[in-house]
Amino acid sequence: MKELHISEVSEEIINELPGGALLTVKSKNGLNTMVIGWATLGRVWNKPILTVMVRFSRFTHDIIKDADSFTVSFSTKGKLKGAIAGCGSKSGRDIDKFKEFNLTPSYVENIESPYIAEGDLHIICKIVYKNTMEPELLSDEIKERWYSDNDYHTIYYGEVIKVLADE
Repeated sequence: MKELHISEVSEEIINELPGGALLTVKSKNGLNTMVIGWATLGRVWNKPILTVMVRFSRFTHDIIKDADSFTVSFSTKGKLKGAIAGCGSKSGRDIDKFKEFNLTPSYVENIESPYIAEGDLHIICKIVYKNTMEPELLSDEIKERWYSDNDYHTIYYGEVIKVLADE
């Protein structure tokens, strides 16, 4: 793995998200990975920030609410295609996704949440802020399209600590 600057992969991240990526989180409440297709990348508080959203109903929500970090692993070469499909259709409440989909958690120093070794691009983040969506502040269009079941997100702001990519 080689270390890159986030600016070297920002376009790739944006292009890969619609196909799914694996958000992985570990805390005292457990370890899980889930598929995400939404995120934002930018600069906040003069830091590179990746924001991810986790719905209240997700098993991962119970883990990330007490986490200090998260990682996002991408499959730019298709190596995680099967795992992304499987992890997107099964809950960590019911199965161990790491065993079920042959995923290997890999760690970087001083970060509790692992990245998925089988991916080829990894964003390692330290959580610096989180906020719960306030439905009354959402436009009616977004609320009707994405939240008709009232299953809102908590938004996690992760300072990008490290970016790793296959050589």
